[in-house]
Amino acid sequence: MFGYITANQNAMSAEQQARYRAWYCGLCKALSMQHGGKSRFTLNYDMTFLVMLLSSVYDCAPDSGCERCAAHPIKRHDYLFNDISLYAADMNVLLVYHNLRDDWQDDRSLKALAASGLFRKAARRAAEAYPRQSQAILDGLEALAACETSGETNPDIPAEAFGGIMAELFALRDDDHADDLRRFGRALGRFIYIMDACADFDSDLRHARYNPLVTMTRSDFIPILTMLAAECTQAFDRLPVTTDREIMENILYSGMWSGYPTEKPHDNKKTRKKKEVLSEQ
Repeated sequence: MFGYITANQNAMSAEQQARYRAWYCGLCKALSMQHGGKSRFTLNYDMTFLVMLLSSVYDCAPDSGCERCAAHPIKRHDYLFNDISLYAADMNVLLVYHNLRDDWQDDRSLKALAASGLFRKAARRAAEAYPRQSQAILDGLEALAACETSGETNPDIPAEAFGGIMAELFALRDDDHADDLRRFGRALGRFIYIMDACADFDSDLRHARYNPLVTMTRSDFIPILTMLAAECTQAFDRLPVTTDREIMENILYSGMWSGYPTEKPHDNKKTRKKKEVLSEQ
């Protein structure tokens, strides 16, 4: 469920694009510092958003620099980096590791098993540093697995499970900001889960895979997502965000909608039959 918390860069100024990219490169630097060069392959914009938001809430100014790296050995690039970048690197590794383990347990994917082995030590270190967040990921994935096993068709239940994961990741500390950050993380997680289910809807039906939206049609999707997006933006407005606010608003109001599938659904007779079979499971 990575890849949905991204910016609409067509609606950003050149300055905003450069700053957004610098935060991204700073997270890449943090991953390499914390967990070695291989962890760079897990880099994503979802955790970049986490860095930006928490840095703004806690008024944590970044260090800036310009350097070459393994990914860009010729051209120097700017980066923004702080302690929250290191936190996000740990959260990223925990999510990737446990998702890979989940794929192995669900599908017996040897590729996932091998990949998870690359991050086992890194995930253990991150879990020791942040036991609350690590346990939230384990609990949330266990709840999601139970939904898949039972064929749960109430999308609120698995969405809430994923929202619980994100709530704890955004709650950096148990302090005055924690409740509002949890509220925002939970709302964002619910949106991401349902958006992912929408994006996978046709494929899941064709391959008879679990999808909590199986009893619905595409006409239901936009109203549900709009309601969830409104919960995100309302929770965001409660946070003391000033620095990089326009970039984050771009992501919440525009960018994270880019994952919505625009192609026509394959709602033919064969697909409808699969919906009936899945909904009866």
